[in-house]
Amino acid sequence: MQTRFPVPNLHALTFHVFTFHVSLLLCLLATAALPVAASSSPLANSPPYGPDLRERLCAPDPTYNLKEGEFLLPVFLYHFVGRETLERNGYSVSRFNVTAADFEAQLALLRALGYHPVTVGEIAAAMDGKATLPERPVALTFDDGWREQYDVAFPVLQRYGMRATFFVSTSFVGYPRFMTWEELAEMRDAGMEIASHGRKHINLADADDPDAWREIAWSRETLEEKLGVSAASFAYPFGGYRKGLPAMLERAGYQIAVGVWAAPIQRPESRYYLRRIEVRGQDDLLAFLNRLPWRGAGTPLCMLEPRERWHEEQ
Repeated sequence: MQTRFPVPNLHALTFHVFTFHVSLLLCLLATAALPVAASSSPLANSPPYGPDLRERLCAPDPTYNLKEGEFLLPVFLYHFVGRETLERNGYSVSRFNVTAADFEAQLALLRALGYHPVTVGEIAAAMDGKATLPERPVALTFDDGWREQYDVAFPVLQRYGMRATFFVSTSFVGYPRFMTWEELAEMRDAGMEIASHGRKHINLADADDPDAWREIAWSRETLEEKLGVSAASFAYPFGGYRKGLPAMLERAGYQIAVGVWAAPIQRPESRYYLRRIEVRGQDDLLAFLNRLPWRGAGTPLCMLEPRERWHEEQ
């Protein structure tokens, strides 16, 4: 399938953006020490899938009322993957942490359903008519540059032959609990996209123009200096957006940006605020499946009985 898009309209977005009421970064740093009740959700299912998941898995695809120019492309947002201090007895106790087992189950499901991961930079190229998107595209993104993204998520991505986009706050690279430049270079060489999440993870919706420009432009310059990459993609810290930021991003050399919004529908005119779906620690595999626009009808997963499918997969 060849998917092409019209030239984007860069007018200011008119919708209000979801932002956290407290500093997300401070919450992420502090949450490991907070006593949080463990989720009652079970660990992610693995083949053979249970009856509830299988019923939803093999149901018809959801119906979306797409307006002219809109297209389906789920972009998922992760923070921590496999941070042991945010887990109790194999369960996540933080919305920001997905267990390694759940993350692997999600990738296994995506592969079984025929999804093809693309980087955010590749989405920009497709929107410009310079590339085509594969069937059932999906983008996996990681914010902040946490060490577990290298230690846990990166090996699982490699095992499944999947690529992702890592948005790093450049001032934090090399500090305790964050990735190093050497680790980022290794991921870059393995086909991962390394992109900008600003310098100090400040909410650009509240920043004046000089501060916003420093976050946007200087972080891109640092990535080029340290990794030799010309970052095409930017992720707004906290999802914070205001008028004037897309023009700054374009002037600094970025081609696309992502925020936070729980929908798989993308709009070409909103290329500087693509919607991203947060994957939460308490989500089971059924919750993850419910966010996917394409299901398993017509795939091998739904053409065999569970016992037969299980034996064939061994």
